[in-house]
Amino acid sequence: MKKALLTVLLVFLTPIVALAYDVNEKLSIEGTLTGVYQYGDFDIEGIKDTDRGAAVLDLGVNFHPTESDEFQVTLSYAAGNALNPIVPFSLAPYADDLEDDLKNINGRNRDYLLEAWYKHTFTFNKDTSLGITFGIIDSTGYLDDNAFANDEVAQFMNDIFVNSTLANLPSYDLGGVAELDISSFSLRGLAMSSKNEEGREYNYYALQLGYKMDTPMGEGNYRIYGFTTNKRFQNWDETDEESLQGFGISADQKLSEILGVFARLGWQDDKAAAVVHDAVYSGGLNINGKLWGRENDEIGLGYAYLNGADRAEIDDTNAFEAYAKFKISDFSDITFDVQYLNDNMKIGEDNKGVIYGIRLNAYF
Repeated sequence: MKKALLTVLLVFLTPIVALAYDVNEKLSIEGTLTGVYQYGDFDIEGIKDTDRGAAVLDLGVNFHPTESDEFQVTLSYAAGNALNPIVPFSLAPYADDLEDDLKNINGRNRDYLLEAWYKHTFTFNKDTSLGITFGIIDSTGYLDDNAFANDEVAQFMNDIFVNSTLANLPSYDLGGVAELDISSFSLRGLAMSSKNEEGREYNYYALQLGYKMDTPMGEGNYRIYGFTTNKRFQNWDETDEESLQGFGISADQKLSEILGVFARLGWQDDKAAAVVHDAVYSGGLNINGKLWGRENDEIGLGYAYLNGADRAEIDDTNAFEAYAKFKISDFSDITFDVQYLNDNMKIGEDNKGVIYGIRLNAYF
Protein backbone atom coordinates (compact mmCIF):
# COMPACT_ATOMS: atom_id res chain seq x y z
CA MET A 1 0.00 0.00 0.00
CA LYS A 2 2.80 2.44 0.86
CA LYS A 3 4.52 1.75 -2.46
CA ALA A 4 1.29 2.43 -4.32
CA LEU A 5 0.85 5.77 -2.53
CA LEU A 6 4.43 6.74 -3.33
CA THR A 7 3.76 5.95 -6.98
CA VAL A 8 0.72 8.23 -7.01
CA LEU A 9 2.65 11.07 -5.38
CA LEU A 10 5.55 10.64 -7.76
CA VAL A 11 3.39 10.97 -10.84
CA PHE A 12 1.53 13.98 -9.43
CA LEU A 13 4.82 15.78 -8.75
CA THR A 14 6.59 14.87 -11.97
CA PRO A 15 4.47 17.13 -14.26
CA ILE A 16 5.92 20.15 -12.44
CA VAL A 17 9.32 19.50 -13.98
CA ALA A 18 8.49 17.43 -17.10
CA LEU A 19 9.55 19.04 -20.39
CA ALA A 20 9.58 17.82 -23.99
CA TYR A 21 13.11 17.52 -25.33
CA ASP A 22 13.88 17.87 -29.03
CA VAL A 23 17.65 17.82 -29.46
CA ASN A 24 17.29 19.09 -33.02
CA GLU A 25 14.97 18.60 -36.01
CA LYS A 26 16.39 15.11 -36.59
CA LEU A 27 16.72 13.77 -33.04
CA SER A 28 14.02 13.65 -30.36
CA ILE A 29 13.66 12.06 -26.92
CA GLU A 30 10.26 11.45 -25.39
CA GLY A 31 8.96 9.59 -22.40
CA THR A 32 5.99 8.69 -20.25
CA LEU A 33 5.91 8.13 -16.50
CA THR A 34 2.90 6.07 -15.46
CA GLY A 35 1.69 5.23 -11.98
CA VAL A 36 -1.10 2.67 -11.47
CA TYR A 37 -2.97 1.62 -8.34
CA GLN A 38 -5.48 -1.27 -8.44
CA TYR A 39 -7.82 -2.72 -5.81
CA GLY A 40 -9.45 -6.09 -6.41
CA ASP A 41 -12.77 -7.20 -4.92
CA PHE A 42 -12.62 -10.92 -5.76
CA ASP A 43 -15.10 -13.75 -5.62
CA ILE A 44 -12.44 -16.46 -5.97
CA GLU A 45 -11.84 -19.24 -3.50
CA GLY A 46 -8.54 -18.74 -1.65
CA ILE A 47 -7.96 -15.19 -3.00
CA LYS A 48 -8.49 -12.29 -0.61
CA ASP A 49 -9.40 -8.77 -1.64
CA THR A 50 -6.13 -6.95 -2.13
CA ASP A 51 -4.43 -3.94 -3.69
CA ARG A 52 -1.23 -3.48 -5.68
CA GLY A 53 0.52 -0.72 -7.61
CA ALA A 54 3.11 -0.24 -10.31
CA ALA A 55 5.22 2.55 -11.78
CA VAL A 56 6.52 2.48 -15.36
CA LEU A 57 8.96 4.79 -17.14
CA ASP A 58 8.96 4.51 -20.95
CA LEU A 59 11.69 6.27 -22.94
CA GLY A 60 11.95 6.56 -26.71
CA VAL A 61 14.79 7.95 -28.80
CA ASN A 62 14.02 8.67 -32.46
CA PHE A 63 16.56 9.73 -35.10
CA HIS A 64 15.53 10.91 -38.59
CA PRO A 65 18.77 11.46 -40.57
CA THR A 66 16.68 11.94 -43.73
CA GLU A 67 12.99 12.14 -44.62
CA SER A 68 13.16 8.50 -45.72
CA ASP A 69 15.24 6.98 -42.91
CA GLU A 70 14.33 6.47 -39.26
CA PHE A 71 15.94 4.81 -36.24
CA GLN A 72 14.04 4.05 -33.02
CA VAL A 73 15.16 2.77 -29.61
CA THR A 74 12.57 2.18 -26.87
CA LEU A 75 13.41 1.43 -23.24
CA SER A 76 11.11 0.70 -20.32
CA TYR A 77 11.70 0.44 -16.56
CA ALA A 78 9.09 -0.67 -14.02
CA ALA A 79 8.57 -1.27 -10.32
CA GLY A 80 5.70 -3.50 -9.27
CA ASN A 81 3.32 -5.76 -11.20
CA ALA A 82 -0.09 -4.36 -10.18
CA LEU A 83 -2.64 -7.19 -9.70
CA ASN A 84 -1.49 -9.31 -12.66
CA PRO A 85 0.35 -12.03 -10.67
CA ILE A 86 -2.20 -12.09 -7.82
CA VAL A 87 -5.34 -13.36 -9.56
CA PRO A 88 -5.86 -16.40 -11.83
CA PHE A 89 -7.91 -14.62 -14.51
CA SER A 90 -7.30 -15.60 -18.11
CA LEU A 91 -7.06 -11.88 -18.98
CA ALA A 92 -4.49 -9.55 -17.42
CA PRO A 93 -6.07 -6.65 -15.48
CA TYR A 94 -3.26 -4.32 -16.62
CA ALA A 95 -1.75 -4.80 -20.07
CA ASP A 96 1.40 -2.68 -19.73
CA ASP A 97 4.89 -4.23 -19.51
CA LEU A 98 5.58 -4.39 -15.77
CA GLU A 99 8.52 -5.35 -13.54
CA ASP A 100 8.52 -9.10 -14.22
CA ASP A 101 7.91 -8.58 -17.95
CA LEU A 102 10.98 -6.40 -18.42
CA LYS A 103 13.57 -8.87 -17.13
CA ASN A 104 15.04 -11.58 -19.36
CA ILE A 105 12.63 -10.52 -22.12
CA ASN A 106 11.53 -13.55 -24.18
CA GLY A 107 14.30 -15.56 -22.52
CA ARG A 108 16.90 -13.49 -24.40
CA ASN A 109 19.02 -12.43 -21.41
CA ARG A 110 17.97 -8.86 -22.22
CA ASP A 111 16.39 -6.41 -19.76
CA TYR A 112 14.51 -3.14 -20.38
CA LEU A 113 15.27 -2.82 -24.13
CA LEU A 114 11.97 -3.19 -25.96
CA GLU A 115 12.66 -1.96 -29.49
CA ALA A 116 15.67 -1.15 -31.65
CA TRP A 117 14.81 -0.86 -35.35
CA TYR A 118 15.58 0.90 -38.62
CA LYS A 119 12.95 1.93 -41.20
CA HIS A 120 13.35 3.12 -44.77
CA THR A 121 10.39 4.55 -46.68
CA PHE A 122 10.17 4.51 -50.48
CA THR A 123 7.81 7.29 -51.61
CA PHE A 124 6.46 6.77 -55.15
CA ASN A 125 3.94 9.63 -55.18
CA LYS A 126 1.85 11.53 -52.64
CA ASP A 127 -0.61 8.62 -52.26
CA THR A 128 1.74 5.64 -52.51
CA SER A 129 4.63 4.61 -50.24
CA LEU A 130 6.38 1.47 -49.06
CA GLY A 131 8.04 1.29 -45.64
CA ILE A 132 10.49 -1.48 -44.71
CA THR A 133 11.37 -1.97 -41.02
CA PHE A 134 13.70 -4.51 -39.43
CA GLY A 135 15.30 -5.05 -36.03
CA ILE A 136 13.85 -5.70 -32.58
CA ILE A 137 10.19 -4.84 -33.11
CA ASP A 138 6.76 -5.09 -31.48
CA SER A 139 4.07 -6.61 -33.69
CA THR A 140 1.31 -4.77 -31.79
CA GLY A 141 2.53 -1.57 -33.43
CA TYR A 142 1.54 -2.91 -36.86
CA LEU A 143 -1.31 -5.40 -36.45
CA ASP A 144 -4.78 -5.30 -34.85
CA ASP A 145 -4.51 -1.52 -34.34
CA ASN A 146 -7.58 0.46 -33.27
CA ALA A 147 -8.18 4.17 -32.69
CA PHE A 148 -10.26 3.69 -29.53
CA ALA A 149 -8.89 0.49 -27.96
CA ASN A 150 -5.15 0.03 -28.48
CA ASP A 151 -3.22 1.92 -25.77
CA GLU A 152 -2.88 0.62 -22.21
CA VAL A 153 -1.28 3.90 -21.12
CA ALA A 154 -4.03 6.22 -22.35
CA GLN A 155 -7.13 4.06 -22.91
CA PHE A 156 -8.36 0.72 -21.48
CA MET A 157 -6.21 -1.19 -18.97
CA ASN A 158 -7.32 -4.81 -19.54
CA ASP A 159 -5.37 -6.60 -22.25
CA ILE A 160 -8.46 -7.75 -24.17
CA PHE A 161 -9.27 -4.11 -25.04
CA VAL A 162 -5.68 -3.29 -26.02
CA ASN A 163 -5.15 -6.10 -28.54
CA SER A 164 -6.96 -9.33 -29.26
CA THR A 165 -5.41 -12.04 -27.11
CA LEU A 166 -6.32 -14.53 -29.85
CA ALA A 167 -3.92 -12.84 -32.31
CA ASN A 168 -0.99 -14.13 -30.19
CA LEU A 169 1.03 -11.03 -31.11
CA PRO A 170 4.75 -11.38 -30.27
CA SER A 171 6.67 -8.41 -28.91
CA TYR A 172 10.28 -7.25 -28.55
CA ASP A 173 12.04 -9.76 -30.77
CA LEU A 174 13.80 -9.84 -34.14
CA GLY A 175 11.61 -9.34 -37.16
CA GLY A 176 10.72 -7.32 -40.20
CA VAL A 177 7.67 -5.44 -41.50
CA ALA A 178 6.63 -4.19 -44.92
CA GLU A 179 3.98 -1.43 -44.99
CA LEU A 180 2.42 -0.54 -48.33
CA ASP A 181 0.06 2.46 -48.39
CA ILE A 182 -1.95 3.22 -51.54
CA SER A 183 -4.40 6.07 -51.04
CA SER A 184 -6.96 4.81 -48.48
CA PHE A 185 -5.72 1.23 -48.52
CA SER A 186 -2.87 -0.28 -46.49
CA LEU A 187 -1.20 -3.68 -46.58
CA ARG A 188 1.14 -4.87 -43.83
CA GLY A 189 3.21 -8.01 -43.86
CA LEU A 190 5.14 -9.08 -40.76
CA ALA A 191 7.56 -11.87 -39.91
CA MET A 192 9.11 -12.41 -36.46
CA SER A 193 11.12 -14.99 -34.55
CA SER A 194 10.29 -15.39 -30.88
CA LYS A 195 10.19 -17.87 -28.01
CA ASN A 196 7.01 -19.30 -26.47
CA GLU A 197 6.23 -20.14 -22.84
CA GLU A 198 7.31 -23.72 -23.50
CA GLY A 199 10.82 -22.45 -24.27
CA ARG A 200 10.62 -23.28 -27.98
CA GLU A 201 11.81 -20.93 -30.72
CA TYR A 202 9.05 -20.28 -33.26
CA ASN A 203 8.33 -18.13 -36.30
CA TYR A 204 5.29 -15.86 -36.58
CA TYR A 205 3.86 -14.59 -39.89
CA ALA A 206 0.95 -12.19 -40.37
CA LEU A 207 -0.74 -10.17 -43.08
CA GLN A 208 -3.20 -7.30 -42.56
CA LEU A 209 -5.33 -5.39 -45.08
CA GLY A 210 -6.75 -2.04 -43.97
CA TYR A 211 -9.07 0.59 -45.39
CA LYS A 212 -9.57 4.16 -44.13
CA MET A 213 -12.95 5.63 -44.93
CA ASP A 214 -13.96 9.29 -44.63
CA THR A 215 -17.69 9.71 -44.03
CA PRO A 216 -19.91 12.68 -43.14
CA MET A 217 -19.95 11.30 -39.56
CA GLY A 218 -16.15 11.07 -39.31
CA GLU A 219 -13.20 8.80 -40.07
CA GLY A 220 -13.50 5.04 -39.97
CA ASN A 221 -10.81 2.35 -40.11
CA TYR A 222 -11.45 -1.28 -41.04
CA ARG A 223 -8.82 -4.04 -40.91
CA ILE A 224 -8.72 -7.78 -41.47
CA TYR A 225 -5.69 -9.88 -40.65
CA GLY A 226 -4.52 -13.48 -40.57
CA PHE A 227 -1.58 -15.12 -38.83
CA THR A 228 0.20 -18.43 -38.55
CA THR A 229 3.25 -19.91 -36.86
CA ASN A 230 5.37 -22.95 -37.57
CA LYS A 231 4.65 -26.13 -35.58
CA ARG A 232 6.41 -25.34 -32.32
CA PHE A 233 3.56 -25.52 -29.79
CA GLN A 234 2.70 -28.67 -27.79
CA ASN A 235 -0.63 -30.31 -28.57
CA TRP A 236 -3.13 -31.30 -25.87
CA ASP A 237 -1.94 -34.91 -25.71
CA GLU A 238 1.74 -33.90 -25.54
CA THR A 239 2.40 -36.27 -28.44
CA ASP A 240 3.14 -33.77 -31.19
CA GLU A 241 3.64 -30.09 -31.99
CA GLU A 242 1.06 -27.82 -33.59
CA SER A 243 0.99 -24.34 -35.08
CA LEU A 244 -1.05 -21.34 -33.96
CA GLN A 245 -3.22 -19.87 -36.68
CA GLY A 246 -6.25 -17.66 -36.96
CA PHE A 247 -7.71 -14.42 -38.27
CA GLY A 248 -9.44 -11.34 -36.94
CA ILE A 249 -11.13 -8.03 -37.65
CA SER A 250 -10.49 -4.69 -35.95
CA ALA A 251 -12.67 -1.66 -36.73
CA ASP A 252 -13.24 1.83 -35.38
CA GLN A 253 -15.67 4.47 -36.60
CA LYS A 254 -16.41 8.02 -35.51
CA LEU A 255 -20.14 8.71 -35.43
CA SER A 256 -19.69 12.41 -34.57
CA GLU A 257 -17.16 14.72 -32.95
CA ILE A 258 -18.27 13.29 -29.60
CA LEU A 259 -19.06 9.61 -30.16
CA GLY A 260 -17.00 6.77 -31.61
CA VAL A 261 -17.45 3.00 -31.71
CA PHE A 262 -15.03 0.09 -32.00
CA ALA A 263 -15.25 -3.66 -32.51
CA ARG A 264 -12.91 -6.66 -32.60
CA LEU A 265 -13.69 -10.18 -33.76
CA GLY A 266 -11.22 -13.05 -33.73
CA TRP A 267 -10.99 -16.80 -34.21
CA GLN A 268 -8.12 -19.27 -33.89
CA ASP A 269 -7.47 -23.00 -34.24
CA ASP A 270 -7.41 -24.76 -30.84
CA LYS A 271 -5.23 -27.80 -31.55
CA ALA A 272 -2.36 -26.44 -29.42
CA ALA A 273 -2.55 -26.70 -25.62
CA ALA A 274 -1.47 -23.04 -25.33
CA VAL A 275 -4.89 -21.96 -26.69
CA VAL A 276 -7.30 -20.91 -23.92
CA HIS A 277 -9.99 -19.26 -26.09
CA ASP A 278 -10.87 -19.96 -29.71
CA ALA A 279 -13.19 -17.00 -30.42
CA VAL A 280 -13.57 -13.42 -29.20
CA TYR A 281 -16.27 -10.82 -29.80
CA SER A 282 -15.69 -7.37 -28.31
CA GLY A 283 -16.73 -3.78 -28.82
CA GLY A 284 -17.50 -0.53 -27.13
CA LEU A 285 -17.87 3.23 -27.17
CA ASN A 286 -15.58 6.26 -26.93
CA ILE A 287 -17.12 9.51 -25.67
CA ASN A 288 -15.09 12.68 -26.19
CA GLY A 289 -14.94 15.38 -23.51
CA LYS A 290 -16.36 17.95 -25.93
CA LEU A 291 -19.68 16.74 -24.54
CA TRP A 292 -18.87 18.63 -21.31
CA GLY A 293 -16.58 21.29 -22.80
CA ARG A 294 -13.18 19.54 -22.30
CA GLU A 295 -12.03 18.02 -25.60
CA ASN A 296 -8.95 16.37 -24.05
CA ASP A 297 -11.05 14.27 -21.66
CA GLU A 298 -12.68 11.01 -22.68
CA ILE A 299 -14.77 8.08 -21.48
CA GLY A 300 -14.40 4.52 -22.76
CA LEU A 301 -16.81 1.59 -22.38
CA GLY A 302 -15.96 -1.94 -23.52
CA TYR A 303 -17.41 -5.45 -23.35
CA ALA A 304 -15.79 -8.72 -24.51
CA TYR A 305 -17.02 -12.29 -24.73
CA LEU A 306 -14.47 -15.08 -25.28
CA ASN A 307 -15.40 -18.67 -26.01
CA GLY A 308 -13.25 -21.31 -24.33
CA ALA A 309 -11.30 -23.80 -26.43
CA ASP A 310 -12.82 -27.30 -26.59
CA ARG A 311 -10.27 -28.89 -24.24
CA ALA A 312 -9.49 -25.87 -22.08
CA GLU A 313 -10.63 -25.56 -18.47
CA ILE A 314 -12.58 -22.35 -19.19
CA ASP A 315 -16.04 -22.55 -20.72
CA ASP A 316 -16.25 -18.83 -21.52
CA THR A 317 -15.01 -15.45 -20.28
CA ASN A 318 -16.84 -12.16 -19.91
CA ALA A 319 -15.05 -8.84 -19.45
CA PHE A 320 -16.45 -5.34 -18.97
CA GLU A 321 -14.39 -2.20 -18.49
CA ALA A 322 -15.21 1.50 -18.14
CA TYR A 323 -12.72 4.34 -17.75
CA ALA A 324 -12.82 8.12 -17.53
CA LYS A 325 -9.67 10.10 -18.36
CA PHE A 326 -9.23 13.75 -17.42
CA LYS A 327 -6.50 16.13 -18.53
CA ILE A 328 -4.63 17.73 -15.61
CA SER A 329 -2.16 19.85 -17.57
CA ASP A 330 -0.58 19.98 -21.02
CA PHE A 331 1.63 17.05 -20.05
CA SER A 332 -0.36 14.98 -17.54
CA ASP A 333 -3.69 13.20 -17.08
CA ILE A 334 -5.53 10.95 -14.62
CA THR A 335 -7.77 7.97 -15.35
CA PHE A 336 -10.36 6.27 -13.13
CA ASP A 337 -11.09 2.69 -14.17
CA VAL A 338 -13.35 -0.21 -13.22
CA GLN A 339 -13.30 -3.78 -14.60
CA TYR A 340 -15.53 -6.79 -14.14
CA LEU A 341 -13.98 -10.16 -15.06
CA ASN A 342 -15.67 -13.56 -15.04
CA ASP A 343 -14.06 -16.85 -16.10
CA ASN A 344 -16.79 -19.50 -16.19
CA MET A 345 -15.09 -22.85 -15.56
CA LYS A 346 -16.23 -26.18 -17.02
CA ILE A 347 -15.54 -27.88 -13.70
CA GLY A 348 -15.37 -26.24 -10.27
CA GLU A 349 -15.92 -22.70 -9.04
CA ASP A 350 -15.96 -19.76 -11.44
CA ASN A 351 -13.42 -16.95 -11.09
CA LYS A 352 -14.92 -13.47 -10.95
CA GLY A 353 -14.22 -10.11 -9.44
CA VAL A 354 -14.29 -6.33 -9.75
CA ILE A 355 -11.08 -4.33 -10.07
CA TYR A 356 -10.91 -0.60 -9.37
CA GLY A 357 -7.98 1.36 -10.73
CA ILE A 358 -6.36 4.78 -10.87
CA ARG A 359 -3.73 5.64 -13.49
CA LEU A 360 -1.69 8.83 -13.67
CA ASN A 361 0.50 9.82 -16.60
CA ALA A 362 3.17 12.46 -17.09
CA TYR A 363 4.39 13.01 -20.65
CA PHE A 364 7.69 14.62 -21.54
